[in-house]
Amino acid sequence: MQKILTTDDLRETKQHGQPDFQIQYYLDDTREFFNSQVDWHWHNEFEIVLVSDGSVDFHIGQHTFTLNAGEAIFINSRVLHQFTTRTYGVMPNIVFSPEFIAPAQTGIYQKYIAPVEKSALEYLVLRKDCVWQAQILGAVTALFRLMSEEGYNELQVRNLLSEAWLILEEQTRPLLTENERKADINFSHNSVMVMMQYIQAHYREPVSLDDIASTVSISKNTAIRYFNATIGMSPVDYLISFRINLACRLLKETSDKIARIAASVGYENTGYFCRLFKKQTGRSPGEFRRL
Repeated sequence: MQKILTTDDLRETKQHGQPDFQIQYYLDDTREFFNSQVDWHWHNEFEIVLVSDGSVDFHIGQHTFTLNAGEAIFINSRVLHQFTTRTYGVMPNIVFSPEFIAPAQTGIYQKYIAPVEKSALEYLVLRKDCVWQAQILGAVTALFRLMSEEGYNELQVRNLLSEAWLILEEQTRPLLTENERKADINFSHNSVMVMMQYIQAHYREPVSLDDIASTVSISKNTAIRYFNATIGMSPVDYLISFRINLACRLLKETSDKIARIAASVGYENTGYFCRLFKKQTGRSPGEFRRL
């Protein structure tokens, strides 16, 4: 099973591409990931994901939307995101440095790349029924086809990506807002990452909303608002989700008794754990283990 490796603040640790060619192509299948989901993570690079088969639910902030075959999404730098599916999804995708198209010290970067990277634009869904989005999809599809082959032409890669970026930057220019809003978004995202880190370190213990909010010195209501705006759920819901996902893994990978697994993820009351597990997964722990 594949798994996204991250630091404590959910930054992905994997290096994408090479120092002199900072772009990497992947062909991901949700069936190869635990629980058919790509866990919450972020990275400094841009990302473009195309759904080539099946359907995928994309979670970015409080927004959740389903993309079907032939649709894609652009995800901005440092944006926390997660992919899930109720069936399966095949996703060719690229992760590339903002400096891949042009170095940061150049006028091209400052004029065409930096305004998008530093804006409040977190993502852009690309669908075939919009003319300019269809043009981006065409360039991206050709790029993915090229990069899936061995010995591809690096100059063609840069040209196809530049073609897609030119349209994206031109069409999103009216959507780009002041840097102050981006700074506020970054503050709330950073606060959520710290609170997530606390939850992941203390999930075995009794954890209250007060405990979570106090890690970044904000009120409970602000913590709830930040979580809802960043990942679409409350801090307590994230705690429950984290515990239940870990319990799912333990049920599949160990032969431990259910009571022991419940205690190991923070639930001393086995009956309450079983009711909560069924509410979250639709199955009892025993039924889930037998799948």
